[in-house]
Amino acid sequence: MRTSKIFIIVFAVLFILYIVVQLNKPREFDWTPSLSSTDKNPFGTFVLHEQLKQLFPSADIQSHRVPIYNVLHDVYADNSAYILLTARFTPGAADLSAMLDYVSAGNTVLISAVDADKKLLDTLGLSFQPFAGFMEKDSTTINFVNPALHTVRDYGFRRQTIDGYFNKINKKDSIIVLGTRSDTLPNFVKVLYGDGFFLVHAAPICFSNYFMLYRNNQEYTAKALSYIPKTVKTLHWDEYYKLGREGASTPLRFFLNNDFLKWALWLSVTAALLYVLFQAKRKQRIIPVIEPVRNTTLEFVQTVSSVYFGQKDNNSIAHKKILFWQEYIRQRYYLIATVMDANFVQQLARKSGVSKELIETILQHIQRAEAQPKITDGLLMELTGSIDEFYQLSKKIV
Repeated sequence: MRTSKIFIIVFAVLFILYIVVQLNKPREFDWTPSLSSTDKNPFGTFVLHEQLKQLFPSADIQSHRVPIYNVLHDVYADNSAYILLTARFTPGAADLSAMLDYVSAGNTVLISAVDADKKLLDTLGLSFQPFAGFMEKDSTTINFVNPALHTVRDYGFRRQTIDGYFNKINKKDSIIVLGTRSDTLPNFVKVLYGDGFFLVHAAPICFSNYFMLYRNNQEYTAKALSYIPKTVKTLHWDEYYKLGREGASTPLRFFLNNDFLKWALWLSVTAALLYVLFQAKRKQRIIPVIEPVRNTTLEFVQTVSSVYFGQKDNNSIAHKKILFWQEYIRQRYYLIATVMDANFVQQLARKSGVSKELIETILQHIQRAEAQPKITDGLLMELTGSIDEFYQLSKKIV
């Protein structure tokens, strides 16, 4: 009876402490570049999505969490536009074919991605150069070529790199440069294709909440979207290539995505563990302590790991993880991981015997790590887990 009272008191104290902490803690922002229309964090696109109706008052705005092929296969596309804002745009063969047919029929597609599909870029006559360096501070400004849109003061941004540009334009007769960086390198182009055209942008962060609310950058985003015809009847907004299919979440993810539910879950688990602990202490005999054999190697590892844990320098740890993985690939498979595109994935999968899905997952984690000024514990664990799995699987191949 006494044990039960102690358990109830401890649980009540923990619950009260949790309420006090939740009521007094400052709001924390998630700096993950989701580019989702429902994300109000810095690198979501909630602000832009809310303003689409003002920018295109006569258009029917539709959001989709299915591939392009499914959307265009189910509806008749006439005088419409498709907006795709994502860190990595890798459509399947059917999606790519449907999109090309869609534009050729007289429609418009706006694509802004840090990493775009190589086959698509080759078809359009473009070659893309992503931003250089690892978590470097942005020092690049951007502007428009059209004198009517060009401003005396360039548009800039601090917390995120916007350095991407097109380093090769092969079909100059069908490509019009719309925007450039401060060094005149093109980062926004219009590609004529059939009866329609593509608008290809190299920095999706330029459409994010934080970018738009920084100084007069909202003006830049509105001008970029002004190249989409105002007369479009339907404006398709993609969510699939950044969030996946709708309903592709688990009950656990639902709990963890909500701060209050997440803490309630942890409190419940803690309470259950405390209950088991008290009950076990009352019913079990004392187990004698047997000192383990001293392992100096283990002590050394613990010392080094405690230093990193104390400093909480996730960026440094992630950087070293990525560098070691790239060096491992270079020494073992003679591949230089400078341009990690679809061709790189195919070669590495063929030589290592590791699935393309795992390699693409690693590259996604690397891109997310490079895009964040402060890497979270969760992202660091995902990056470490995927790289460790690669090591295990690659070592099984003779």
